[in-house]
Amino acid sequence: MNWIQWIKSNENEALAHIYSQYKTEAVAWTQKEYGCPYEEALDLFQASVVILYDNVISGKLTTLTTDIKTYLFGIIRNKSKEWLRSKQKQPIGQSLSFWTQYVHEEDSGHQTEEYLEIATNSLNEMGDPCKSLLQLFYYGEKTMDEITRLLGYKNADTTKNQKYKCLKRLQIIFSKHIQKTPGLEK
Repeated sequence: MNWIQWIKSNENEALAHIYSQYKTEAVAWTQKEYGCPYEEALDLFQASVVILYDNVISGKLTTLTTDIKTYLFGIIRNKSKEWLRSKQKQPIGQSLSFWTQYVHEEDSGHQTEEYLEIATNSLNEMGDPCKSLLQLFYYGEKTMDEITRLLGYKNADTTKNQKYKCLKRLQIIFSKHIQKTPGLEK
């Protein structure tokens, strides 16, 4: 089967097949090999599927020298190792949003306010549905099932995938604003 061509010609069907074919095995493997909690393992799997898709669409992946499962699990392995490194750097139980890297205790209150203003502006710049999805998840503390129902997504897995894409997009927008702001670049 030519996975690359299938993803390019019918991405929804191809990705749904990959998702249903490998989700259970990949999540269980990630939990066992890397000690990830179920939700983290599922997020890593979903992020890996998105990376696979991005690699095909961007032209980074033009031919497969292995089967799709081996390629996908290689991405999952790299994402899992990245997750482990980040867990080792953070105190247990501490969850850092991506912009906290810019806000440190030694920063002045003025700078912290600027970072928060940039974060808010970046979120507003995204528009809907990303803005609503992220606000419901992070500020409204809604579950994926609740967000799926509220925003009309097909299922919670689709919602998680969209959340990942939105968060990546927000990171890019936020970073661009930081780079453009004198005195805040890091």
